[in-house]
Amino acid sequence: MLKIISCFSLALTAAAALYANQPLTLPEPSITNAQIAVIERQFDRPLRRQQSSIPQRLERQQRDRTRFPAISSIYGMDNPLTESYIKRYSASSGLIWISSVMKKAEPYLAFVRNEIEQRGLPPELLYLPVIESGYTSTAVSSSGAAGLWQFMRNSIKPYMIISEYLDERMDFWKSTRGALSKLEENHNNYKDWALSLAAYNSGSGAINRIIKQTGINDYWTLSAKKHLKTESIHYVPKLIAVYYIASNPRKFGLDISWKPVEIEWARLPVDRQADLRVLAEHAGLDKDELLKMNRELYNHITPPAPYMLKVKKDDVEAVQAVFDNQDIKLINNYYYRIKQGDTLSVLAQHYGVSVNQILAQNPGVASNLLQIDKMIAIPAIKDVAAYTGTPPAAVSAVKQTAPGIPMTNVWTVKKGDTLWTIARLHGVSPEALAKANGIAVSGALRIGLQLKVP
Repeated sequence: MLKIISCFSLALTAAAALYANQPLTLPEPSITNAQIAVIERQFDRPLRRQQSSIPQRLERQQRDRTRFPAISSIYGMDNPLTESYIKRYSASSGLIWISSVMKKAEPYLAFVRNEIEQRGLPPELLYLPVIESGYTSTAVSSSGAAGLWQFMRNSIKPYMIISEYLDERMDFWKSTRGALSKLEENHNNYKDWALSLAAYNSGSGAINRIIKQTGINDYWTLSAKKHLKTESIHYVPKLIAVYYIASNPRKFGLDISWKPVEIEWARLPVDRQADLRVLAEHAGLDKDELLKMNRELYNHITPPAPYMLKVKKDDVEAVQAVFDNQDIKLINNYYYRIKQGDTLSVLAQHYGVSVNQILAQNPGVASNLLQIDKMIAIPAIKDVAAYTGTPPAAVSAVKQTAPGIPMTNVWTVKKGDTLWTIARLHGVSPEALAKANGIAVSGALRIGLQLKVP
């Protein structure tokens, strides 16, 4: 009981300080997980006795705008869980974390903010990648969500694609536009930003089912009654807390050494394959920066089809000049002379590339009909020793099914293998590989399992 009283006392102190527009001073250590759990248990009592009507919702939203000018569209500052996250993130460790994340966000902030402003969306959305990915474009969750905005593979259409050359969930440009479009679509459906965010987190299908089952279409009421999953109950309070603290750095003593870098990005259509490391050298660009801005590319190689390369606006002319110069080779190659028993899949495995990448470098070469003594070029994506010949294990893995029928490879699953990496290595789709072996695309692979590669 004393812990509960102490917890509410802290909440009242914090709220009073915020209302008075005074710096928030809290004793160290900051609120603990146990104290947060106490606040969360209060959700067993509904925060509102009845379903909120739209006029009531607008009234609360206007109240938040009046008392908390930094909050413009997403009401909920008076929620206990929001207050608990403000305490947690405004503690010394929380402020260090926010500063670190915003430092990583610098290259993306101007673009994301501009997209939000052009669409007339809530400014809070600028901070959604903070709680989604820590503003890390290559972030991948345990459930398989990827990129700044943490898209699942089954939720990318029609905004992005995934191929053997790239995963556009890690394209900051396309994923930002896709995420904002999805959020706009949610808001058109629910007419409420808090509920729209919950749908972004849980999926619109799940939220629609909950609304249909309960007859409640208010995020905070659904949270209070525990109709939403735990992650979604915490989702909006986290966003509001991060936005409020980051928007009031002096109030919370936030280190603002990070400042939005106003970078103007451009997308340049290119139709030649290029290793970005080679391109950066010829164009006089910062290699690490160019790689970072095009993280969606596997192995830093652009696809053979037209691709929109992201570069600084000031660098467009220099990059275009390199692509226009046909004498410049934009991919370094290893060269290998075909021997008896060689297959492109085995060569691809050794050199760390896909079969299709080898074929793209060697027009006229057929993967199922290699000419002995022919010299082929293999993209030098990784530093590896020269291939000395087909190992016995690889030869035995190649089986002739019947006269006149193309050979089929058999791949033995090793530690770290996934259906996607094996498929990419052999130049086939994960779906085709799964179908050939009678397994699900999302299924787990057992080490030692032999897969037929079509």
